[in-house]
Amino acid sequence: MRNFLKLAAGLAAFAPLWGCVATQQDMLQMQSQMDDLNTNISNMQKNQADLALKIDSLSTSLNIFSENLKDITSQMARLSGRLDELDSMMNKRVNAIGATIKKQQEDVESALLPSKLYNDAYNAFLNNSFDGAAAGFKSYLAKFPGGDLAENAYYYLGESLYLKEKWQDAALSYATILDKFPQSQRIPAARLKYALSILRFPEDKKAEALKYLESITRDYPRSQEAGTAKAYIAKLRPVKAETARPRPEPAKNKIKPLKTR
Repeated sequence: MRNFLKLAAGLAAFAPLWGCVATQQDMLQMQSQMDDLNTNISNMQKNQADLALKIDSLSTSLNIFSENLKDITSQMARLSGRLDELDSMMNKRVNAIGATIKKQQEDVESALLPSKLYNDAYNAFLNNSFDGAAAGFKSYLAKFPGGDLAENAYYYLGESLYLKEKWQDAALSYATILDKFPQSQRIPAARLKYALSILRFPEDKKAEALKYLESITRDYPRSQEAGTAKAYIAKLRPVKAETARPRPEPAKNKIKPLKTR
């Protein structure tokens, strides 16, 4: 017990020394931390300076990029204007080419269309489709009244109408040939068909028909139509039989007797 008290008294005597030792260690530790903090601050300042340099460099780069962008924008604007000019020029050229092609197509169609219209109508006539033929020839004549095939179109229009027993319309078509194409090779046929058409009119056209029939035998005596015209003339104007008269007997020669000497 006595020894324990001695030990405690000894420890109590050294207690102030232990407090001094602990305080000194804290100071050293704080000094170390301060050094570390200063080092960190110094590094941060250095990093901040580097960052500022980088920001300045980036700002300079951005300024350069901005200037380049302005140049590019200006170039793009000029290029866009040039493209607009080229587009306008191309549109004009395309329109001009399109107009030329359209004109050529129209020329080709205008060259082919008359023949096509006529041939379609003529094929309809050959196939006994007289309504279709008449419509086709009328269409041709309406669009090309002075066409190369107008004469034939009028004739076959008359034929189509004649076969459909549309006598007045047929007669008008034949009369058009006689009026517009007086030198046509179809004049004999047109005169014959005109005469036959008007004979079917409700009113009496016999005298006019005979006039045209007789003109065929007079002006075209060797034509095929002349023979047909003669047959109709004979029907329309039959020859009156003459009254038979007795023939006078020939005078008999009197035989004179021979004189004798």
